[in-house]
Amino acid sequence: MRSGLAFLALLGAVTVSRAAAQAPALTVIIQSGAPRVQTTGLLADGKFVGLMRSGFPLRLHYRLELWRSRSGWFDQYIGEAPWDAVARHDPLADDFVLIRTGGSVARYGTPEDLERALELPYRVNLKAKSSGNFYFLCRVEVTTLNDTDLEELTRWLKGDVSPAVSGGGNLGGALARGAQRLLVRIAGLPRLTLEARSETFSRGEN
Repeated sequence: MRSGLAFLALLGAVTVSRAAAQAPALTVIIQSGAPRVQTTGLLADGKFVGLMRSGFPLRLHYRLELWRSRSGWFDQYIGEAPWDAVARHDPLADDFVLIRTGGSVARYGTPEDLERALELPYRVNLKAKSSGNFYFLCRVEVTTLNDTDLEELTRWLKGDVSPAVSGGGNLGGALARGAQRLLVRIAGLPRLTLEARSETFSRGEN
């Protein structure tokens, strides 16, 4: 009986350990003076994969900020680097499409392949140019999109300005899109926000 209880306890511990390992996480690592941003476990629980298969693409919006650490003062904001990615399911090919800022497009046959692509560390060209102690703050927001959102964001990722932004769009259409976004939020579709801070590093005088 005791051995059976011990086995169940061990099995429970393994299950908890796996669940913890699959929890979404964001890390910022500094290598050779440049930050590398990595997300893990974003698709592990299957919620976002199910939404993509149901026709709701995902937008991943990243923002990396550089701050100067100042003893006895408020830390000083130096600059930031934002970037985006969109992941969606193509029902005709039954694969997943990943579009990144700059217009690069890649296709993946399985959710696991897509997740591995999302987990690749991303090197950001944001560096301190003066002396002092610095650190990076990063935030990623994962949200669902409707078809119109996807169309506009895809054009933006490729370098085009959307009609609504440039002023050439129809105001009624813009309001309708706003209503669609509100309905998506009201529907209770999952959203995910992660934040991470790098270690503090020093930069000396040139």
